[in-house]
Amino acid sequence: MTLQTPPDLTPLMRQYYAIKQQYPHALLLFQVGDFYELFFDDAKQAAAFLGIALTKRGKVNGDPIPLCGVPVHALEHYMAKLIKGGFKVAICDQLEEPKPGKVVDRGVTQVLTPGTLTDSKLLDEKTDSYLFSFFPAHDQWGLVFAELLTAQLYATVLPVHAQKSLESELIRFFPDEVIIPADKIAKPFESYFKKLGYCTTLVNPEQNNSAEEWMHNQFAQDARLHFQTHDSLRFAVSHFYSYIKQTQQSAVDQFKTLHWYAPDDFLILDHATQTNLELIRNVHDGSRKNTLCEVIDGALTPMGSRMIKKWIMRPLVKKQAIIQRHDAVEQCMNNIVAMQQLEQIFSELGDIERVIGRIALRRGTVHDYGHLKRVLSHLPAIYQTLTAVNRGTLLHAITSSFADFSTLYQLLYAALNDDSSKDWIIKQGFDQELDYIRDLALGATQKIMDFELQEQQQTGIGSLKVRYNQVYGYYIEVTKTHADAIPARYIRQQTLVGRERYMTPELQQLQHEIMRAQADLALHEKTVFERIKNEVAVQISQLRKLAHALANLDALLGLARTSYHNGYTRPTFNEDRIIDIQDGRHPVVERVIGHGFIPNDTQLNDTQSTWIITGPNMGGKSTYLRQVALINIMAQVGCFVPAKQANLSILDRIFTRIGAGDNLSQGKSTFLVEMEETAAICTQATANSLVILDEVGRGTSTFDGLAIAQAVVEYIHTSVKARCLFATHYHELTLLPQNFSGIASYYAANKKTPNGIQFLYKIVSGVSDGSFGVEVAKLAQLPASVVMRAQYILEDLQAHSADVMHGAIKLPADKDYNQMRQTIAQLQLDLELTRKKLAALQQIDYDHLSPKAAFDLLWQLKEL
Repeated sequence: MTLQTPPDLTPLMRQYYAIKQQYPHALLLFQVGDFYELFFDDAKQAAAFLGIALTKRGKVNGDPIPLCGVPVHALEHYMAKLIKGGFKVAICDQLEEPKPGKVVDRGVTQVLTPGTLTDSKLLDEKTDSYLFSFFPAHDQWGLVFAELLTAQLYATVLPVHAQKSLESELIRFFPDEVIIPADKIAKPFESYFKKLGYCTTLVNPEQNNSAEEWMHNQFAQDARLHFQTHDSLRFAVSHFYSYIKQTQQSAVDQFKTLHWYAPDDFLILDHATQTNLELIRNVHDGSRKNTLCEVIDGALTPMGSRMIKKWIMRPLVKKQAIIQRHDAVEQCMNNIVAMQQLEQIFSELGDIERVIGRIALRRGTVHDYGHLKRVLSHLPAIYQTLTAVNRGTLLHAITSSFADFSTLYQLLYAALNDDSSKDWIIKQGFDQELDYIRDLALGATQKIMDFELQEQQQTGIGSLKVRYNQVYGYYIEVTKTHADAIPARYIRQQTLVGRERYMTPELQQLQHEIMRAQADLALHEKTVFERIKNEVAVQISQLRKLAHALANLDALLGLARTSYHNGYTRPTFNEDRIIDIQDGRHPVVERVIGHGFIPNDTQLNDTQSTWIITGPNMGGKSTYLRQVALINIMAQVGCFVPAKQANLSILDRIFTRIGAGDNLSQGKSTFLVEMEETAAICTQATANSLVILDEVGRGTSTFDGLAIAQAVVEYIHTSVKARCLFATHYHELTLLPQNFSGIASYYAANKKTPNGIQFLYKIVSGVSDGSFGVEVAKLAQLPASVVMRAQYILEDLQAHSADVMHGAIKLPADKDYNQMRQTIAQLQLDLELTRKKLAALQQIDYDHLSPKAAFDLLWQLKEL
């Protein structure tokens, strides 16, 4: 996109056009004095989104130029809003002091996009910020997830048309921005990603070989082999390079490692499962509140919290790696004193991972370098405390990542000013030349005070003051009451109400000396600080490893802290696909309701691989289903689990089909969404998977739903052979154990009391007496007349379906659907006749019923 520069522009607007041409897809915030101004379409978009006034300035081609602006001092506030709104922003600053008769030199100093942020004020401290590069080739899709502040690249490939797998990877990383090629092949994916709620950017690749050269120089041989094997991956990385080079030039050389992974290297949790189990975000407001992440995140630093979140989204599937995490958690729990000492230290570390990231990108502030110094001062204590612990493989690997930073610490300690009363960067005594220049600057300031006293004495004006402002510099200010005492050597500069301002040759010379000293001081202090920055930059690679190790250590300490305080148990693992949980608890619900939570057992094995679970609404079925899935996820994350004992198999996938919801944006009904999720389970689950199904088939008619539910259970049990918990209100399915070995019936226990049904929240062997929907409706305070009517209808329906419930009519186990259709047709006919009889009886006025009318009614019922 090229902007045509109109001929009738002012010099300022010509400069604007020249800069805007370089950033056509970003909102250009153009500094004009104390404001950042936006023009033309940028102004219209920003004003509408930010809710600020849209005005006009000048004309182009005879039309007024739209204008809006934000104050320089409020930039961060408006910037955060624009970035969170999905806008890309280019900050164009004034690069020199304004001078009369000359257009100020301006240039873009920052380009901010949702996926390339580094400012802590614009980032969620507990959430990683990823930029996702997607390239759809004809045979594969290339996926690259990049994290700017840690310089991490995660890459994989997927088969074409694997939208469900793509959505699973997206939900794992939840990128802030998606970049796709600006060509016809990829164009349809722009709307696809936007419908999923992601900010998208079209990228044109480099027109030369610079991307190929960069990939060859930056990455090791194993990464280059992946590029050679997968064209889609190579192009995805190439487009990433082009975009980063355009928006974040300083970050290009930071990316040196490519983490290649296959999706099944981790426990696969599809989009529906992650949503249903509320692992990271709850379904009500999208926050962390009442999620698994909130419960088990006991980290003390933001980087530790981000690490735990990564682990939740990518649970392990390799037994040895899981055991190493459990060993580390147990070692921390068994050394309470050491854990408390580390807690005290980590509470002071802060987010050193992002601090080092900003330093690596040359965006570190003085505060960031001071933060680094503070963290390095704690390293010996951390190492000494861990050394006293009986370290296993993982803790030993963490301490091995601690390089010797003593020299760097001594440099930062000696150089950086830590006296808050002095507005210095460099400490006194670090650099002799700097100390000399600083003494001159400070001495010059004393000379101003001496000059003022001298002039007061010579003129006899005690109220005479030497003042300073940025326009005139230093000047002598005298009230007009002393006008007669002004010496002839005073040169008038400005007349104010009741005051006069003067200059003298001596003051002018003194001002020149002071300004030169101050400029020399600022320049030399900056030079010394740059030298320190360069010393730190040499060790960036080791510092990144340190930050990563500290994040891992904080995450492990966090899991240990959570496990210890919540009374969690270390799980064991078997090779027999057994899921044996004693007194399992739902980690989130237990935290909400406290000690009143009722635990439950689970035994899924070859003898009972599928459970059909019935029982009333509100009886605890859904909570039970979720807790079994969450316990398995927690175990493979590396956390201890809420159970008295847990012997688990390592799962490759967990699928859940819980609740109901439509997808109107894609034209999908509730039932279609339900069937798509169920289809994904049937086609993707394996014998090593756990399948959680809740109310399959409820989105359509009773008999259609029943038929689908039974067919799904049979398929998962006989063909997939996954471990399965199936909660349902189709009590007919409880007959399946008669035809299939390995299917067992369980129900949520309850008991009837004079005040209604009482839920016991215990899952026990057997079949529920019913779903007690009417009882639950009564608890919800449905109108009494509605409840009574529903009870009456229910009793009649149950009477006509008694044959099915008592086994007189067997559900087809051999797919003989003709017989089932005949049975359904007969039942539907019986129900329709019953409805007609009830309608006739309802119309009777029993208080005024004559013998003749009663006789006619009997004949009418007989005819029915």
